Amino acid sequence: MQLTDHVYSIPAQPAFYTGPQSPNVFIVHDGGEGALVDSGFGDDKSLQARLDFLAEHPEVRVRHILLTHHHFDHSSGAEKLREATGAKVALHKDEEKFLRDPGSEAPQDFELPEDQKEVRERWQQFREQAAQTTLDQRISGGDTISVGSLTIEVIHTPGHTLGSVCYYLRDERALFTGDTALGLGTVAISPPPYGDMALYLQSLERLKAYDSAVLLPGHGQAVHDVPRKLQELIDHRLEREQQILKLLEAGKRTPKAMLSAIYMELDKRIVPMALRQIEAHLCKLESEGRVKRSAEEWLLTE
Repeated sequence: MQLTDHVYSIPAQPAFYTGPQSPNVFIVHDGGEGALVDSGFGDDKSLQARLDFLAEHPEVRVRHILLTHHHFDHSSGAEKLREATGAKVALHKDEEKFLRDPGSEAPQDFELPEDQKEVRERWQQFREQAAQTTLDQRISGGDTISVGSLTIEVIHTPGHTLGSVCYYLRDERALFTGDTALGLGTVAISPPPYGDMALYLQSLERLKAYDSAVLLPGHGQAVHDVPRKLQELIDHRLEREQQILKLLEAGKRTPKAMLSAIYMELDKRIVPMALRQIEAHLCKLESEGRVKRSAEEWLLTE
């Protein structure tokens, strides 16, 4: 699907449950050159869909695979796409240690059901595929990548993960946000060392400074009122923060105690993610001196 003069989305059926919105893969193209933004899953069906799309556009040579972060729904297809196209894979330097360790405790935004062996095996396969990715370029915020006559700027946007990046296509004012901003709903933020709520809010403020005409997220549909979307995400987090402070005042002193008050109806598959997100808010408040941790409980400092 053509989204702008120089951007296509490359569809594929979801290979693994990642919530209601399957991961997006985009291609930026100009002058016979192309850059993929994320790679999607590494299963044969997903890869073939992307290779078929590229075969239909033989005039475009893919030179770059630009990963937004290490999570396997965005990265596990990178190595095979690299082998098929000869493209160079780029990832922020702070993501490599998580990408390389398929057995780490780093959250992947969805939980493993203990009683579903097949799902667990597929999860591990995707993590191992991601870990095998050859990294040709370790990028940092402010770096630029050329695609034909186009320029893509790397924006370091820690929060969802500490090395998450967004990409800004200046020529079309297109902002590729990975999981920093979704097309619908909000993304999970874990507490340090895997994520950071305070940094996440700073990242959203940083993105507001860009003159973006369209937001192209890692999941969901394109967003055309970009400033409004980013402000909605900021407002949502600040409202949740106030809700948590009120729950502390009411004597609910653990994420588990707060869970049902914050999330009325919650898919059991994402309960651990929701608990981490509450803790991420508490860690932000702790860094600001507004709450403190006492054994397993959290307390107001005021």
